[in-house]
Amino acid sequence: MVRLAITDFTSKEESEYFYVNEEYETSQNMFTYSGFKKYSAYLPKEGDYKFYSLNLLSKKYLDKDKFLIHIADEEFVILFNHKTIYSAKINPNFITDDMVKSILISKHITMLSSGGELTKFYYVINSKYRAALEIILKQNIKNEQKQVIAQSLGDIEDLIKPLKDLDTPKSHSTKLFILIFLFSGSFWLSAFGFDMIKEKYLKIESLDPLKQELNFEDKFKNRQMKTLNDTQAEYNKLTDCITYKEAIR
Repeated sequence: MVRLAITDFTSKEESEYFYVNEEYETSQNMFTYSGFKKYSAYLPKEGDYKFYSLNLLSKKYLDKDKFLIHIADEEFVILFNHKTIYSAKINPNFITDDMVKSILISKHITMLSSGGELTKFYYVINSKYRAALEIILKQNIKNEQKQVIAQSLGDIEDLIKPLKDLDTPKSHSTKLFILIFLFSGSFWLSAFGFDMIKEKYLKIESLDPLKQELNFEDKFKNRQMKTLNDTQAEYNKLTDCITYKEAIR
């Protein structure tokens, strides 16, 4: 079974007021997705439903300044500019009365929202009483020229197909594969990769040739100093016998 959920509530309390009645004591946080943008609503846990976003459905198929009426077995919702402007519960035992009341209220609200002129209403009926509800809707939504301005957006089963959840079994498998790949890569890199990279690209040349060259320079310098000292000593010895050292200069 398909159920369209309103996802433009501003708080948990507002959504629970609309969705949670005396039958339900707890609610769950339901997420819908569109283009990797997440929208949430709090919905009853009870019931075997497939949930889709009514507001995202409106955004996908309707332009700006358009109205969308959604009628289910127990609810009547009207959206303008993809935002909920009116919602009401429908008693299945008094569908006609509740429908007419909701339609009249909706016409008043939408006339105010649109500046007093009604051109087109789009609707989606998601109920086992679809035929009867469609007749009631068309009979009560007409313009000043008494022309029917209610137009079906299409079958709910066809409209909701593009609204898929972000996480599917395929996406879970892909994410799991990516995580395993990243984990394996990190383990290999820490265990073996760094050593291989270091050996291949960060290899440090040996300092032995430089040390040998420095040793040679030190020895050569020592030899030069020894030669200089020996020459100086010999020079001093030769000049010690000279009385007047100024003559040497």
